[in-house]
Amino acid sequence: MRLILLAVTLYLAHAEVPQLPSYFRVCARFDPNFGDCVVNSSREVIPHIVKGEIMFNLPPLDPFEIKELKLSHGQGRGQLNMTLRDVKLLGLKDAYLLNYLHDLNKKNHSSFLLTVPQLKVLGTYILSGQILLLPIRGTGNINITLVHTKCMVRNTITVKKINGRDHFLLTSATVHLDPERMYIYLDNLFNGDKRLGDEMNKLLDENWKEVFDEITPHIAASFLDVLRELTNAISKQFPIDILMPETMP
Repeated sequence: MRLILLAVTLYLAHAEVPQLPSYFRVCARFDPNFGDCVVNSSREVIPHIVKGEIMFNLPPLDPFEIKELKLSHGQGRGQLNMTLRDVKLLGLKDAYLLNYLHDLNKKNHSSFLLTVPQLKVLGTYILSGQILLLPIRGTGNINITLVHTKCMVRNTITVKKINGRDHFLLTSATVHLDPERMYIYLDNLFNGDKRLGDEMNKLLDENWKEVFDEITPHIAASFLDVLRELTNAISKQFPIDILMPETMP
C-alpha cells in the first residue's frame, strides 16, 4: 500500500502544472472583453518573453537566429535565387499587439494584428538571377529593415491531451506583412563593382514595394517560425484551463 501511495504521490508531483510567471495576466475566454484583455496582457508579456524564459524552455527570440534561409522567385530567365546564412531577425521585443480575435464558435481559429516599429533582417547572402527584370549577382552582407510593419496573423489551433489535460497547439498559421517602408542594402554586388553596386542598391530602394513583394513570403515564413516556437513553448507547459479559463474565479 505504501508503494502505491508513493507512486501516486510521485505521479501527481510530476503532473503538477507550474505557476505562470507573475507578469503573465490570464484572461477568461468567455469574457465579452476577452480580446481587449489579451491585448492589455500582451503589452507586459512580450518584452519579458522575447528575452527567453527558462520555464517554457524558450530561448531568446530577439534576435531570432536562422542558420540558413533560401529565397527563390520566378522561373526561367526571370528567376531570382538567394541564400541567406547566419540570419538574425531583430526588433520583436518592441512588437505591439493591436487586437486579438478568438472565434468561440470555431474554437480552432484565432487571429491578431500587431505592429513592429522596426524589424531588421541581417546576415550574409549569395545571390544570382534577376530582380526588377535586371540581372543581379553578388556575395556579401545584407541588411533589410522594415519600418512600422503591420502583421495580420491567422492561426489554426488543435487541442491535444498532455498528462490528461487539454492543451492548445498551433498547427498552422498565415501572416500578411504590410510595412510603411522597406530599406534594403546588399554590399559587394557584382564582385565588388562599386558603380554597379551603388546603382543597383539605389534602384532597389526606389522600388522597394516591388522588391518587398518578391521576398516577403520568405520573411513571413521566418516570422511564423518565431510565432510557432513561442506559442507552443507556452501552450505545452500550461493547459487551456490555466491559460484561458472559461471564467475568472
